[in-house]
Amino acid sequence: MPSNVTSLTARRSSTIVEDALASIHAGAIADYLAASMNRDWDTMRIIRKRAAALDLAHPGGPSLVDQLAGLRTQAAA
Repeated sequence: MPSNVTSLTARRSSTIVEDALASIHAGAIADYLAASMNRDWDTMRIIRKRAAALDLAHPGGPSLVDQLAGLRTQAAA
């Protein structure tokens, strides 16, 4: 029985971390889009730098740097 409890706790913890990362990504993307609309290049650079640090801290997850680069690519098209 303890192994089931441990497994459930680990899954819940993983879900909480994934939800937190998704929230951070969404906020960064919204901030990046706002900075882009205002042509605030310094803020965009800072967000990209923080995104790279976040990606390094959480390898294997979705890359925020790639998501931001995709926004630039879509905007250029």
